[in-house]
Amino acid sequence: MTTRTADAAVVGAGIVGCATAYYLSTAGLRRVLGYREGIAQHASGFAYGGLYPLSGAGIPGPMFPLARKSFALHRELSEGLPGESGLDIGFRSRPTVSLAFAKDEAVGIREHVAWVNEQPGFRAEWLSGTALRDVDARIADDALGGALYHGAAEVDPAGLTRALAEASGARVLADVGVGLIRDGDRAIGVRLRDRGEIACEAVVLAPGPWAGAASDWLGAPVPVTPLKGEILRLAAQGVPIDCSIGWRGNYATTKPDGLLWAGTTEDTAGFDEEPTEVGRRTVLANLLRMMPALEGARVIAQTACLRPMTPDGNVMLGRAPRLRGVYVATGGGRKGILYGPGMGAACADLVASGATDLDLSPYDPGRFRGG
Repeated sequence: MTTRTADAAVVGAGIVGCATAYYLSTAGLRRVLGYREGIAQHASGFAYGGLYPLSGAGIPGPMFPLARKSFALHRELSEGLPGESGLDIGFRSRPTVSLAFAKDEAVGIREHVAWVNEQPGFRAEWLSGTALRDVDARIADDALGGALYHGAAEVDPAGLTRALAEASGARVLADVGVGLIRDGDRAIGVRLRDRGEIACEAVVLAPGPWAGAASDWLGAPVPVTPLKGEILRLAAQGVPIDCSIGWRGNYATTKPDGLLWAGTTEDTAGFDEEPTEVGRRTVLANLLRMMPALEGARVIAQTACLRPMTPDGNVMLGRAPRLRGVYVATGGGRKGILYGPGMGAACADLVASGATDLDLSPYDPGRFRGG
C-alpha cells in the first residue's frame, strides 16, 4: 500500500478545499489536495459568482462576520492571485439591484437599505420604478421600486478555484477519501479509495454536499444535504446588463463571456446534478418577470449544481467533535463562493497555529450532536 506524507491533507477540491490549501501554503505547510472528478468540477465550477456580503441567509446575523471577512479576502486575492497563479479569476466590481413588485417586498428592501448604509464601504439607495428603468430600461414596468447597492462584486468561480489550487502548490490526487487513520482520539491520516493512504498531522474535510459521509468517520453527525440549483446562459439582444438584477433570490447579469446568466432554482433532488426542463422553465419565468423585454433570449447552455446545506443555514467550520487533528469546512449553501476564502483561511489558521481571529462559535461542527 502506498503511503504519502504531508503536514495536512485537504479532502475536497471546490472553492473551500482549494482556498484551504492556498492559505496552508502561505503558512508554509506541506499539503495534499484530494478530489473526486477534478478541480471545480461541481458547484464551484458552475456557480453564478456574485459577491455581496450584506444579504442572504443569516445576514444580518450569524453569517455576517464570515461574509464580511471573506469579501475582504476576495479583494486581496483579486490583487495578487492572478499573478501568483497565472490565471484570470474574473473579479470585477458590479452594482446590484433588488426589485420589489409587492408592498411587503418594498418595505423589507427599504429596511435593508437603511442597514446597508450603516456598513462601512457600502452604499444603497431606494429607487422608484421610473428610476430603476433609468438603470436598465428592460426592468418590468410594474416594479414598484427597488434598491441599488454599491460596493458589490463578482468573480469567475471556476477560475478562482483553479487559481487557488495552482497557487497553493499542493500535491493533487485524483481519488476519494474513504476514512480516517486514527491513533486513539487523534487522526493521523486519510485512507483513499484507490491510492493508499496519506499520513499527516491534520485533515481538513471540505467535500461540499458530500460531507454527510464523514459522519461515520467522525462518529458524530455531519447533517449536510445537497440543494440543487440550475442556471441558464442565454444569448440576448440589446446592450449588456451592467449590474446584477435580482428578485426573491433570482438574478440576471451579462457575464464577460457575453452571455446573459440567469438563475436560479432550489430543489431537493438528492445528488442528481442533471439539468431539468422544469428548472429551465422556472428560471425563464422568473427572468421574464424581472425583465419581460428579454423574452426573445435564446438558451445557449443550462447547468445544475449542488450546494451544501446545513439544518440551521450556518456553515460548519472548525474543529471536528471527538477527534483531534480534524477540521470541518462545509455548508456554504447559496453563498459558498463568497464564503470560500474566509472558510479556507480560518481552517488554515487553526491547522497552523491553533487559533483564528474569526469567532467560529456559531459555526461549530459539533453543534448537531444533541444531548
